[in-house]
Amino acid sequence: MEKRELIELQLSEVEMLQSMFPNEEFCVDDPSVISEARSIVSDQGYSHDSTATALEGYRQITFTIKIKVEEPECDLHVICLLPEMYPQDVPEVLVRSDAPLFTRQQQKRLNDDVAEHILSLDRGELCIGEAIQWIRENTYKYVEPPSPSKDKSLSNLSKKTKHDDTFTRLWIHSHHIYSKFKRRDILDWGAELPVTGFCLPGKPGIICIEGEKSSAEEFWNRLRRMNWKKISCKHREDFPFCDGKGQLTPVSDLRKFSGFEEKEFAVRGGRDYHMDLGMFFKFLEEHNCGSVFKILLGVDGKVSSKAE
Repeated sequence: MEKRELIELQLSEVEMLQSMFPNEEFCVDDPSVISEARSIVSDQGYSHDSTATALEGYRQITFTIKIKVEEPECDLHVICLLPEMYPQDVPEVLVRSDAPLFTRQQQKRLNDDVAEHILSLDRGELCIGEAIQWIRENTYKYVEPPSPSKDKSLSNLSKKTKHDDTFTRLWIHSHHIYSKFKRRDILDWGAELPVTGFCLPGKPGIICIEGEKSSAEEFWNRLRRMNWKKISCKHREDFPFCDGKGQLTPVSDLRKFSGFEEKEFAVRGGRDYHMDLGMFFKFLEEHNCGSVFKILLGVDGKVSSKAE
């Protein structure tokens, strides 16, 4: 695609965004750049040679969009820089906010994940509108929740006590787990919530979560809110802490795993990398849960020669 055609696409996206956001919410950093771009596309006032010169000296379009987010209720400023070969090249999108619920570290994580999302989209397609929509839908993951009142704390404690008479193990299957940001968050949640289990990245991706029912379900709820091509809970195991005689079973007796970690087994392939599933099956058998292999993957498990 010629550079002039790319500039025409950039202008079409700018015009679309201007129609989506009122003037006070959409601001081009330098309006003269838009005028130059329109002149290049229309050839008005330019000879062939002067048009070529204008293309060589073309300046990047940059603009800021102010968006309102409902959860949490706050304003965000989304700064966009379109490379001269956009949409063939990746745009720069940065999110800024003065909201007190946003820490600097959380803004960095949000911006890292926005960049990761944009990279996952098809090159050659306009993507600023898609990025704005993703930001609106996912901002709540990156803010500090308001401190609950004493009454709410007591209510949550009551709910936790009610739910935590059960030990739960969830077996989750994803089409793939590649994103370093997802993998980071999964490990962080494993440390934050009192759960054990593992995450197997690659294609397919497998996650096992075990712990008190409320903790396991909270982990699963967080996972589902992420962007996935496909993810599902394939199998669930629930065990009461008390037997029929009122005797408590120690949590350590119910756990299959001693911590939460990321596992790798003889990685092969490029970006769409796969684990050695024979070694994975052996790992499951070592933890007395080999039967779940067929539930997760639809085939009988078989120990590979590498695992023997």
